[in-house]
Amino acid sequence: MRNAGASVDPPTDPSGAASAPPRKHPVRGVSSLPRGVSALPRGVSADIFAEPPAPAAPAAKPSGNGNLPPPAPPVEPWRVPERPAREEPAVVPPPDLELLDPVPQSRTLRRALIGLAALLLVLYLVPAVSMAGKVLPGTTVLGVDIGGQGRTEAVATLRERLYAQARTPMIVRQGARRLTVDPQQAGLMLDAEATVRAAPGGFPSPPEVWSALTGSHEVKPVVSVDRRKLDEAVARVVAAPLERPGREGDVTFDGVTPIPRYPRVGRVIDRRATADQLVRGYLDPEAVIVVPTMRDLPHITRAEVRRALRWARRAVAAPLTLTNGTLAVSLSPATLARHLTFAPEGAVLRPRFDAEAAVAGVEPALVGSARAARDAAFTIKDGRPVLVPGRPGDRVDTDRLAADVLTALDGGGRTVAVSVVNGPPRITDDAAQRMGVREEVGRFTTSYACCPQSAGNIRTAAALLDGRLVEPGETFSFNEVVGPRTAAAGFDGIGPTMIHGRAGTEAAGTAQVATTLMNAVIRAGLRVAEHTPPEVHASHLPIGTEAAVSFPGPDLRWRNDSPYGVLVQASATGTSLTVTLWSTKRYDVDLQGPVVGQQVWLPAVTGHGSGCVATQGQPGFTAAVTRVLRQDGEVVSRQTFRTSYRAQAEVVCR
Repeated sequence: MRNAGASVDPPTDPSGAASAPPRKHPVRGVSSLPRGVSALPRGVSADIFAEPPAPAAPAAKPSGNGNLPPPAPPVEPWRVPERPAREEPAVVPPPDLELLDPVPQSRTLRRALIGLAALLLVLYLVPAVSMAGKVLPGTTVLGVDIGGQGRTEAVATLRERLYAQARTPMIVRQGARRLTVDPQQAGLMLDAEATVRAAPGGFPSPPEVWSALTGSHEVKPVVSVDRRKLDEAVARVVAAPLERPGREGDVTFDGVTPIPRYPRVGRVIDRRATADQLVRGYLDPEAVIVVPTMRDLPHITRAEVRRALRWARRAVAAPLTLTNGTLAVSLSPATLARHLTFAPEGAVLRPRFDAEAAVAGVEPALVGSARAARDAAFTIKDGRPVLVPGRPGDRVDTDRLAADVLTALDGGGRTVAVSVVNGPPRITDDAAQRMGVREEVGRFTTSYACCPQSAGNIRTAAALLDGRLVEPGETFSFNEVVGPRTAAAGFDGIGPTMIHGRAGTEAAGTAQVATTLMNAVIRAGLRVAEHTPPEVHASHLPIGTEAAVSFPGPDLRWRNDSPYGVLVQASATGTSLTVTLWSTKRYDVDLQGPVVGQQVWLPAVTGHGSGCVATQGQPGFTAAVTRVLRQDGEVVSRQTFRTSYRAQAEVVCR
């Protein structure tokens, strides 16, 4: 039985029924679908949702005999409160997303790019990780492949493979002359560690990986340069044989004779440019260093030299007298000549007079011994130097004296009044203490067995040398300290000499003093500035390091090229002479030799008469002695003393 209520049947008149609003999906909110699109799932027909047909009304029975009961009254249904019918929402399947929201093409392109980037990253990281911490493959140094090696291995490879090339002498050319330079002596060396550090390594970047896989990379070798050694090698190996320095005009003295030295145009090399070319050409087996040269032009003309020569002859023509009240001292022409020099000023030669050195030995006589200032000095006590304090007092004003002497010599005057000043000594106690005179640096002893005359002269010369303090940078002159060999000075047996064509005056035995001093200087590592070997070897003196002296020349001169003072100690006994130098030791000194050549003897000569002097024969030969100076185990200087002795025939008296 159906409940009474509003009919759900469609109205009889379609136009009389209000059209129902379109139904919307409760979730998607879609009110209409595209044409041809069904809201039902696939395979479901809409017929299952059709309304069931209304039941047919019972057919009326035909009236008959009237004996039929009357029809039953209509049944009154149980009233039920009406409730609005609730329609179930229609289930609408989701539309095809591919039709509603198609995928854009940009998303596909982005996915492709991401994939490509990932592939490239893998292609970079795989070789990069294998190359990390090593020299990149394809890296070479002077043709030596060090790619793929660790840094320690690469350094060892370079040292082994480039060992010979790093030590190959370099060729230097100037005109038709060719020289070779040893790179090790020139301070040039392959720095293998720095070269490997300059090579690409670590974790490589993408460009470095690409370069390593597809090509090669040449690394320039790093060269270590010791500038001091390089400059010394250029001066010694290149400049010395190739240069012909220009010479300025000058006037010097040989004894009391002025000697002109005329100017000369020279040729010198550009040392800095040559050194730079050696550095650039190192490790290049085909490099030839072309040495640049330039002219060295003098400033003094020949006419100026002739003018200065005339002035010098007048200056030493007679003695010069220095006066201080009633006191007077005469400077001999030889003393004037020793302390007169010329220096170029532009195109003019100006004379210079060293007044301080000229009056050093006569200053007490000019100002009085009791009033003269005394310089600080040293003496040796108990085997060590002890300071002898100086004292203030009167001194000659040497600056003014130098100008006054030049004025007198220029005007022809021969008397100069000195100016005396009172003040501290020239060498104070503090200055002497700072000179570093503290230890023995050189010693040499020679012996003599005969000739009392020679022994006396040796003691006299040794006394003049003893206690002499040579300041840093000062040049010591044997003839200036010992002075003329005269009887007044305590010498005996004085006679003329001729040494290598130079005439002079000498006392027997003084050459032995000079030789002993020179050998002490050599062992102290000091520089010998001037020495003349004797023509004939003396058997009681060392071969190859002898010094012949005479007054005014030849002379023995050595320079204190150290930053310390040098104290000369000389002592003579009846049979030996010892010279000791005190200072601060700088070098370890090694003497090599003498290397003696073949000896040549002359036949004996027979002499007759009372004037005959028997002479022992001596062979003629050559000798070479080399001094090597080392500092902290490294050779810093090498000097060779070469001597050529002539043979002397034995003289036999009958």
